[in-house]
Amino acid sequence: MAEKSGGGVVKKLLVTGAAAAALGTGVMFYPQTAGEPQVVSQAMLEQIMDVSELSTFEAVYNGIARVMNEKRPEKVDYYVSYEAVIKAGFDFERLSVSVAETDRLIVVTIPEIRIHKVDVDITSLDYIFENTSANTATVSQQAYSACCADAEAESRSQRAIYDLAEQNAHNAVRALIDPFLRQLGSDYRLEIRQEEQS
Repeated sequence: MAEKSGGGVVKKLLVTGAAAAALGTGVMFYPQTAGEPQVVSQAMLEQIMDVSELSTFEAVYNGIARVMNEKRPEKVDYYVSYEAVIKAGFDFERLSVSVAETDRLIVVTIPEIRIHKVDVDITSLDYIFENTSANTATVSQQAYSACCADAEAESRSQRAIYDLAEQNAHNAVRALIDPFLRQLGSDYRLEIRQEEQS
């Protein structure tokens, strides 16, 4: 939890943050004179990281979906190959930031990494029909749905996607906060934690 400090310094900090936000330039910090206390607020850190969804990993996935016959579910109508782009990351609105003034510690907890988006390129679909009567005017729509479901299922089962997205998330958060910490001096430490995958 954030600890409270002297009212004058906090007020100065809030006015500086509000002025920077009004200018649309983000929060800017200038070196403090020796001996002047420096205060970090949770609201300031959250303002710096004001984005909603951050994709921290993107990959191209080539897959093959199997489409079964509706009347005879044990029979394959056709196979369709496809190319998809998979994006994984986390919801910045669920990011948790806490500041412990006395310990000079900033703790950022990154929410669970999730697959945000799976985009199947419909122009990449290529068919191999086992049942030629399945080659109808609506085959592309059915195949596209099957490819989306296949790409989503395959991407959710790939632990490497989550691991790389998590590593990139830590690097992104550090890149956002490190310049701020450098302005504060070496007294503050940053600790990044990861919410467990469910």
